[in-house]
Amino acid sequence: MLEQAAAALNRQDYQTAAKLIAVLVEQRPDDHQVQLYSAKLQEATDRLDNALEIYRMLLKHAVNVKITAEARQGIQRIERIQSQSQADALAQARTGSDVNTAPGYLVLEPISQEHKQAVVAKFAAIMELDPYSARLQLPSRGWRLYRLGQMSELEFYRDRLLQAEIPCFCVSQPDTQQVFVFQVGHVSSFHPQATIVCSDDRSELRTVNFNWSEVTQIVSGMLPIFEEVMEIDARNRTYRKPKVLDYVHVCDLQLRDRRSIFRLCSQTYDFSEYKQALHQQRDRTNNGNPDDRLNGNFGGLSNTQRIPATSRDNWKNVMAQISERLADVPHQNNFTPFADTAIGYPEAIGRIEPHLELLRRADSNWDRAFHLYSMLSMCRDRDRD
Repeated sequence: MLEQAAAALNRQDYQTAAKLIAVLVEQRPDDHQVQLYSAKLQEATDRLDNALEIYRMLLKHAVNVKITAEARQGIQRIERIQSQSQADALAQARTGSDVNTAPGYLVLEPISQEHKQAVVAKFAAIMELDPYSARLQLPSRGWRLYRLGQMSELEFYRDRLLQAEIPCFCVSQPDTQQVFVFQVGHVSSFHPQATIVCSDDRSELRTVNFNWSEVTQIVSGMLPIFEEVMEIDARNRTYRKPKVLDYVHVCDLQLRDRRSIFRLCSQTYDFSEYKQALHQQRDRTNNGNPDDRLNGNFGGLSNTQRIPATSRDNWKNVMAQISERLADVPHQNNFTPFADTAIGYPEAIGRIEPHLELLRRADSNWDRAFHLYSMLSMCRDRDRD
């Protein structure tokens, strides 16, 4: 029957070959020769992904030199076909009548190690990489800013990656620029709605009110503060070296329907105004009860919470107030892995306005990377609804 299957394949009688090979696979599922004919049938009937999977399995497990040689040739044939097909499709995407020439960003989303093993070969084929490089480039901890280019090309890769079950998304650069960003000075009231004192792009102070239900997403991260410190090398010579001395906390409240972001920062937040607002709120809550004041019960909060000792404590209390009201709102807070890849594009990142005014000795692309991270989060959240 094996010879009959081979003869049917040679004369391109694929219907007969399929029937014979189906019987052989059921009778001898571990026979590498049968598996080779099955792969050839899949290849001949344009089931290239199935054929490629069988060829790779044979290349890994078969011991017969002739079978491994034919499997290797089959892999090479299919990879040439797929590469040419992808090149033709990409050329069409770049030159088609509906080509989108706007610049954009392609972002890979994290996948588990188990799933990475299953899709690394597909990723390598799509991005024309060797398997080792493909495995290193698939993220497992957070987003990876993978490619910049015109949207038609990025959408081409996005569609193929999603077909291969590799999570990703792309966003056009103009979309990330159509959002109003307000730098928050302080929240003057948390109840019943938010009243925020902030500054706009022209550094003009304004007071904005919104309902907490309008917040669609929270995005947070920590920005390193670099300083040059003196170090001593093995030869007892001093030299300057940049070192992270501290971190600044940043939190964005995104109101998608208003196309607005309210950006809070631990370094620039006016905590004196915050504490004054707390005292006023507790005075109203306790209605001037002297027993409550003597016992330290100001609206159910302890003295430690009422009068924080450090800016870090102040920031935690502000975030606690916000988190209490936005407990069910999605929170994107895995910024650092994304920033590690984003700062690898200094020319593109360097043109981004960070909408942050931090006390730094030198400019930092980390601030710009956070702004891009927040914009991408907002656009992705909008597009998936």
